[in-house]
Amino acid sequence: MEQIEILGIIATLFVLVSFSLKGELKIRLVNSFGAMLFVIYGVAIQAWSIWILNIALLIIHIYYLTKAPKKKEPKKCECLDNEQPK
Repeated sequence: MEQIEILGIIATLFVLVSFSLKGELKIRLVNSFGAMLFVIYGVAIQAWSIWILNIALLIIHIYYLTKAPKKKEPKKCECLDNEQPK
């Protein structure tokens, strides 16, 4: 097996593992690393479709990872104690 194929397999494993994670930050970080490896792999095998797709994914991940988190408003609790008997 060629070294470049090993790189492609490692990239695939990172992307695959990212789908099994919980939490947006973890998913995006692991998937970004896999996408970076796929860019290198795509350039090495001269496959435009692979590296262009993964550069686009990296840009999307970087955007969401650097975007300022929004303040979440606390959820309003609909308590059962306030209900009127019928």
